[in-house]
Amino acid sequence: MTPEHPLDALLTEHGDALRRFASAHSRSLLRFESLDDVVSAIHVRVLAERERFVVIGDEASRAWLFSIARSVIADRIDYWSALKRRRAAVLRLTVSDVADARDGAAVQVSAKSPGPYTHAERREHLDLVVRVLAALPERDRRLVEWATEGIPLEEQARRLGITHEAAQRAGVRARDRLRRAFRLAAR
Repeated sequence: MTPEHPLDALLTEHGDALRRFASAHSRSLLRFESLDDVVSAIHVRVLAERERFVVIGDEASRAWLFSIARSVIADRIDYWSALKRRRAAVLRLTVSDVADARDGAAVQVSAKSPGPYTHAERREHLDLVVRVLAALPERDRRLVEWATEGIPLEEQARRLGITHEAAQRAGVRARDRLRRAFRLAAR
């Protein structure tokens, strides 16, 4: 059975090399995604570029394929890094209240000593924050995300169509709901 498009033949011919390339260049990414997922994402991007693919020669086609693979890996690493930063910013909101920190129910955002246990505990807290944030009402979720992104209160009020004072009160209530939900979920 012959492939219908030269791109199919290229993917078949260089499939093993592409997998080795993805494995070697996506070490930090493999903490979040499997190698099969990374290779599948590369295939999806290559197939999306099917219409623009022109056979110039084997070496040029191989270079094109691996440049797309490099781009996909970089995009996925950027995605996970941004997601990690955003979750960490939201996690900081769960411990920003002094009263919460005093009652011992808050999370230790930064530990005194690094190690696998500390790393695992932090990842659990970050995953918990994502679940809690998803459970909040849409308006509260937006207010919390805007606060972590540093969007000024005036802009938040404009986006919601309310006054500055109302946006301030709504933001405080949203962060309080986040903290309470986080404490309940952490138990």
